[in-house]
Amino acid sequence: ILAQVISIHWPQDSRLAAQMAEADVVPESYPILALAQKRHEVLAENCPNKDKLRAEILEVVKAKNMLAYYEKYLCPDVLGPADQGLVAQMKKQNEEDMAKIEDKIKDAKENLGDIEIRDALIAKAEFFNRVGDKENAIQAYNDAFEKTVGVGGKLDNILTLIRIAFFFDDNELAKKEIDRAKAELKKGGDWERRNKLKVYEGIFLMISRSWKEAANLFLNVMPTFTATELVDFKDFVFYTVILTMVSLDRPTMREKLVSSPEVLSTIKDTPHLQPFMESFFQCKYKPFMVEFTDIINLVRNDRYLTRHCRHFMRIMRLNAFKQFLASYRSVTLDAMASEFGVSPSFMDAELSSFISSGKISCKIDKVGGVVESNESDSRSQVYIEIIKQGDLLLNRMQKLSGAIDM
Repeated sequence: ILAQVISIHWPQDSRLAAQMAEADVVPESYPILALAQKRHEVLAENCPNKDKLRAEILEVVKAKNMLAYYEKYLCPDVLGPADQGLVAQMKKQNEEDMAKIEDKIKDAKENLGDIEIRDALIAKAEFFNRVGDKENAIQAYNDAFEKTVGVGGKLDNILTLIRIAFFFDDNELAKKEIDRAKAELKKGGDWERRNKLKVYEGIFLMISRSWKEAANLFLNVMPTFTATELVDFKDFVFYTVILTMVSLDRPTMREKLVSSPEVLSTIKDTPHLQPFMESFFQCKYKPFMVEFTDIINLVRNDRYLTRHCRHFMRIMRLNAFKQFLASYRSVTLDAMASEFGVSPSFMDAELSSFISSGKISCKIDKVGGVVESNESDSRSQVYIEIIKQGDLLLNRMQKLSGAIDM
């Protein structure tokens, strides 16, 4: 449609219209976060397709002339010793590109206005961003920020800096820029950028293991997700499902996850994720444990979550055990182990660990082989509290009545 509008109203741009009609291409954003994920997978111990990933990484490096990233972050750990011929080739091309950009900046300062100067400075920042030069990219974006007028442009600048922080695993920079973005949003800002910032902040909170806050942000923005420059929607759904299952309650999970059309439309794109979620929600613990193994591998392979893999495994098992025990006052150890498809000795060790750390309120009768649950039912607690308050009110009314009679 846009191509047709251009061809009708601006005939001189008919070639652009034709190009747009041939392919609906979304401009590539930098840094290329998929490259950082591939680097993470190559550095993992048990990566089955390292050669393929190395070839894909090298292809992107050559296409984008990523000399700074190639020398500092890929050689020798990922791609082996640096290819000096490739280094010389990329260095020559980058010097030519930078010379053109510097000429553009000089011309803008001498002959044009602030808008053109800003555009030239942004072009310089995007160049450093594309080639993976972190320090120069940050400085260049800060220079462009000073020349940017309007909250929208400034927020775009800051969001790019947050992506750079995620690309280079710089959590301190990410926190600083997220706070700066929030300050800018108080001055204005449109709905789309506010929504995007929620995704960016959610990713940061996920990395920082503030999973409950991250899950709430992800669920809030799920129906209107647009931050595809940061994370694919398939991966966003994966993060949302994992964090919600770990940190939020069943009513929230039922309302915003299990019944969500956005989740259901995409969850099948991630292997094992839907049966994992549904088996947990439907209390089918044996299938849950089977799928759990594959989900652990997905978590371990994700560069944001890999450092939290052991914590995720422990909390997810804890949630499953607590959910199971909530239905019983007592259950035999053998029956519980059978329900989860594990041995009684494994279940005994797991429960003992959680009981000793105060995570589960129950006790194990080793002689009888019985687990006795002391988990408090929230509804029962509310009922007991109401009864207590009622008794207290009646006592006060009786005292008041006695005082009035006197």
